[in-house]
Amino acid sequence: MKKIKVGVFIPLPVPKGQKASIHSAGIGRLPLTTQQRLVELIRSTKGVDIYFDLDFRDSLIRDGKVYVGDFCLNDLDIFFWYCEIDRSVGSYDLDVLKTLAKDIKVVINPQSFELGLDKYASHLAIKRAGGLVAETVLFDYKNFSGVEKILDEWGLAVLKPRRGGFGKGVTLISSFAMLRDVVDYIYSTTGITPDKAYMLERFYDNSHDNWISVTMVNAEIMYGYRKRKTKLVEMGNGITKVYDANEIGGDVESCEVPQLYKDEALKAYYAIGAEVIGFDMILYQGKPIIIDENTFPGYYEDIFEVVGRDPAREFYKLIITEIDKLKLR
Repeated sequence: MKKIKVGVFIPLPVPKGQKASIHSAGIGRLPLTTQQRLVELIRSTKGVDIYFDLDFRDSLIRDGKVYVGDFCLNDLDIFFWYCEIDRSVGSYDLDVLKTLAKDIKVVINPQSFELGLDKYASHLAIKRAGGLVAETVLFDYKNFSGVEKILDEWGLAVLKPRRGGFGKGVTLISSFAMLRDVVDYIYSTTGITPDKAYMLERFYDNSHDNWISVTMVNAEIMYGYRKRKTKLVEMGNGITKVYDANEIGGDVESCEVPQLYKDEALKAYYAIGAEVIGFDMILYQGKPIIIDENTFPGYYEDIFEVVGRDPAREFYKLIITEIDKLKLR
């Protein structure tokens, strides 16, 4: 029987003490101990040929074939990646992965990953799957006058960057006049709509005590957590938001995940389809509502330890599951 070929790219994280953000392009997203343990597990896999360090970001695409040097990634059976990439619209990194996924199994699924990057598209997918997700409006500079009636109905709204940004740019909108002036300012100074369209989300009155984030891998909730109040900043009207000026995460505490939250997270997981993802949820009128999706969810080794899970093994399951599927063919 022909051996299954598995390609891997899970680069090392930023060394401790280095001043680069862990979210800089090309940086590994797994802590060093997890990354090393995962490499050991992958090396121990029986009956497969493993090819490490296939940096798809340094590849070229020729007639639908992805090459890293002289190595054609399309000749693999499975390609597993987990690292920071260029998340912008039209990203070459994503084009490479999506091209490769037309011929072989790519984990993390690039189409689902890209869907999870776009807050509007994610919200829409979850809503269509029957999930409880914040109401949204997408509009362009040319037609934002139509939003006035919706704002009157909602009272308060939040203007959000469609691809996220650690709380940066998340703006509380308390009136149509405020929205008009913000949008006019952006357009008059840039001449464009930076996110291609503006995303406005209904604001729901909520308590931080009921705010829960979940991290999910392979359709399982790893744990729940919430940001400590040191990560909260004022938005106006006594309302706060999570804000991470240095984009380094942290300052969290673990928390239990009630069943209602679990149900919504699982529904959203399948709606988007990314193998690793996180969701932020609030409680409104007794129901959890998803207000954010994170394709690189909160990763905290101390919380993994508290809940008794081995993070390297959880990631390894993503690979071995696909290997086992191929062996059954």
